[in-house]
Amino acid sequence: MKPSFTIFRNNWINATLLITFLQQMLVAGGTFFLGHLANLYPTEGFQLSSAIILFICILLPGTIIHYWVVWCTTRAYKSAQLNYLNEYIESNYNHPTHWRDEKSKQQRHDMMCRGGQETIQSAVYFLVDFTATGLNILLNTISIILVTDLTLGLIIIVAGLLGLWMIHLFGTSIAESSRNEILADNQLNAHLSRSWDNIILGNQLFFDRWKNHFVQLFSNTENASLQNVRKRDWAVSMAGMVTNALVLGGALFLAWMYKDTAGFVLAILVMLPRSLQIVMHIQIIQKYVAQWKDLQEKLAVTYDSLAEPQYIDLRPLIQQDHVRVRVGNQNYSPQDIENCLGKNRSGRFTITGPNGVGKSNLLLELKNKFNLSAAYLPAHHQLMLQQSQLSLSTGETALAALKDLGSANCDVLLLDEWDANLSPENRTIIDKVIDQLSLKRIIIEVRHSTENPTSSSCALK
Repeated sequence: MKPSFTIFRNNWINATLLITFLQQMLVAGGTFFLGHLANLYPTEGFQLSSAIILFICILLPGTIIHYWVVWCTTRAYKSAQLNYLNEYIESNYNHPTHWRDEKSKQQRHDMMCRGGQETIQSAVYFLVDFTATGLNILLNTISIILVTDLTLGLIIIVAGLLGLWMIHLFGTSIAESSRNEILADNQLNAHLSRSWDNIILGNQLFFDRWKNHFVQLFSNTENASLQNVRKRDWAVSMAGMVTNALVLGGALFLAWMYKDTAGFVLAILVMLPRSLQIVMHIQIIQKYVAQWKDLQEKLAVTYDSLAEPQYIDLRPLIQQDHVRVRVGNQNYSPQDIENCLGKNRSGRFTITGPNGVGKSNLLLELKNKFNLSAAYLPAHHQLMLQQSQLSLSTGETALAALKDLGSANCDVLLLDEWDANLSPENRTIIDKVIDQLSLKRIIIEVRHSTENPTSSSCALK
């Protein structure tokens, strides 16, 4: 993991790895005492004390200790998830110029909602599983060496390293196919996030267009996934075949070489299933190494969602000659608005101009300038109001938002087309509420309606 990537730094990760080590020590102890019993049986008979220890070493790892591992792993994942979400919130908080940037939203917001959390979960379970499997291979190999001799252990080690080297040869190809799969999945998810209106409303023209694009994107993800399997799992299969052949052949060769030593041959044969199990674990490690290429790419995209967004200069999108700021009967240019605001601590400013000249962009630039002393209210939003929006009409939602902002600790309220989709009656009611709010703070608004406000704007204080 990157040193700056702190979301995996928690005590539950450490506890999980410690308990995993204890679990695999007991498993390796079972391997040792099983071979020890087989080795001594021809000369000393059945050893009850060793059998009792063997029973404990086999019973505990798959029951009580397994429960502890699962419990701590779950706590570790939830802790890492919370660290990720907190870091995402901290790094992305208060960057208003990104609010209308759909590309930024897709890369950051969609990653946080879906891919980022799934990647964190995958990374935690990958770490625990990789550690458990690696310890299983290492400690059981040591047990086999202690029961038989160094030769079989060296064969297992050499076979495992050779398999990992073969996986490494395919590393660049696997990483490339993994990134293509991730990009294809992201494009499909972004398209699906816009599916509700196209499906539920039943407009045939828009639905057909959406469906055709969906079919194409899904085909892209399917092809990318199959291509990734071809490159990744072919490498794993070849590495597994070499590893299996070396270990199985080596064990049978040793048994033939020492065929006159009954205890040793019996130990070899008893250890053969465990040796093949170690080979299976080596194959799992080889697959983990291949999967790590996938996970690295996913983590790289997740890291991007945690980088603090860079300021987007919206000023070139504001057509200065077509935008005016009206206060009562007076009009100001956008260049003069900051001077006007600097001289007053309350009042109502209305930004006017034709569609598409940058009125909303001017509001976002002002939000960026005033920072936390200003509150920005877009026309359509999912802001966390005190009252649930599910039971509110459009007018009631606007009124509830203004009431919340009226109690907020901010000097400036920036209202973007607050009157959109409102009836004349609701527009009049809310217009009066805004007038009252402007007595104690500055209100800067963009009006959706081209009509003059139904009540007169208050004079500047």
